[in-house]
Amino acid sequence: MDLYSNDSGSGKTYHDLLLRSDIDAVIVALPIKNQPEYIEAALKASKHVLSEKPIAENLNDAEQLIQHYNKNIDKSKVTWGVAENFRFLESYAYASQEVEKLGRILGFQVKVFSYVQPGNQWYGKPRYSNFQSFQMS
Repeated sequence: MDLYSNDSGSGKTYHDLLLRSDIDAVIVALPIKNQPEYIEAALKASKHVLSEKPIAENLNDAEQLIQHYNKNIDKSKVTWGVAENFRFLESYAYASQEVEKLGRILGFQVKVFSYVQPGNQWYGKPRYSNFQSFQMS
């Protein structure tokens, strides 16, 4: 995992940076298919991580990364956050509070619809067809 910079080289790889005690956290904003490897390496090195969404290119890789985080990382020492701005919307905060009142949730399904104005880069594009139901354990 070499750095793509003029000062990359021996002793300056991503893994070398993770060994430094003066680095507490990293932001991972890479092509989606590469992110899981870098996220996991930073977490293993006890670095806080803020990563871009989605966290992986497919559901299987995403689930493996989440399982690794949940089973192997001491969350009292290391935090992993995903750069998802929707969680701060008032409507999402309200929905979260209401869902907590329901007790243990065994599964959920979400469909999101929004208006896309003509001229927008996504206008007229086929809709994504890979909506997933997610089962919580």
